[in-house]
Amino acid sequence: VSTQSTGDSEVLEEVYDRLSVALSQPVSQIGYKIYTFDNGTRYHATKETVAMCSKGTTGLQTWQACLAMCQWASDNSHIFQNKAVLELGCGVGLLGCVISHTCDHITLTDHHESVLSAARHTLQINDVANGTVSALDWTVSGSLEDQYDVIVAADVVFDPAILPHLVKTIKSKLSSPSDTERVAYICSTIRNKDTYSTFLDEISDHGLTNTEVDISGLKSIYFSGTDVIRLVKLQLPA
Repeated sequence: VSTQSTGDSEVLEEVYDRLSVALSQPVSQIGYKIYTFDNGTRYHATKETVAMCSKGTTGLQTWQACLAMCQWASDNSHIFQNKAVLELGCGVGLLGCVISHTCDHITLTDHHESVLSAARHTLQINDVANGTVSALDWTVSGSLEDQYDVIVAADVVFDPAILPHLVKTIKSKLSSPSDTERVAYICSTIRNKDTYSTFLDEISDHGLTNTEVDISGLKSIYFSGTDVIRLVKLQLPA
């Protein structure tokens, strides 16, 4: 418009009208992001909100611990080779996409319907054929009875009230009859030390072993390293 208006041409009033309408529209709070965790060999697309909380949930945005766990999962893909994987609190589904390339099957779970819809969309646009999305309420026992070899979760340790239900769910899935040794990996950003201590206490109270996994050497363009992130490996006692 500025170029045309400074020359001999006259800008049509309709152009100004349409520009005025466009500028009056609210800025979109949702957009697509593209991630890679293996130097561009594979790319993963997600549709996310820029708001920390949207539609009553924080699950429509990818958080730092998830990005760290995606990098770790990509670097350690052998852990998921030919395994049945369960993800708790999947959010938009980025971690599930990363793991899907090496596992036999992955089930992404969450509770909020908007999050479940976003995760399904992520699997669809990334052509993930060996992944499914299911609702899972940690406060309801006996739901989702399928058997899994590996359980993963990222950025689910933030509300002390849900931690007993989270750890109870993890223990329940680890305790299901199986011919293979089961393991859970939980990645967390330490925003509140007391909350994370409560999580560790719940692990101990439920009789699970807890081993911290060293992720100090993770290299990624997606996190600065300023956040304190911990990855723990949980198992039933031998």
